[in-house]
Amino acid sequence: WKEPIQAILPQSKDVYNMSLKYGLIDNAVSAGVFYTYRALFTGSLLKPCSKEVALFMRHNLERHKRRIIHLSVVPIFNGISCLRGSSSGANYVDEFITEEHLAEALRKKEPTFCECMLAIKMMCSFILRRFDEVKATARQYLELF
Repeated sequence: WKEPIQAILPQSKDVYNMSLKYGLIDNAVSAGVFYTYRALFTGSLLKPCSKEVALFMRHNLERHKRRIIHLSVVPIFNGISCLRGSSSGANYVDEFITEEHLAEALRKKEPTFCECMLAIKMMCSFILRRFDEVKATARQYLELF
């Protein structure tokens, strides 16, 4: 493997679009989630990334109604808003990923959503250089998983 992870982004977007075109909805939403995570984690520009994620979320909710997929992408969108300093989103990681959100997801038996929230929280805290939060989130992750 010689190419950086960013090289997979165009192919992931193609998989999403082709899967939609051929009615492979499960493949499409999975590729959409994969794309949004990789776009954020590989340093894509936040403004265009935020627009793509918002479009994916709206499209998913309106047409496909995949709740778990939506819940998995909400932390990405909120993380981008936080990193951009967007007035429409949360300004701090703790505002969009709270203990109540985690407790509710665990109570509803949605461990994938919990894992997504903790991963995004840890990444945003790291980017914002809040290393005590990174450490606390890592401990919380290890306790839960």
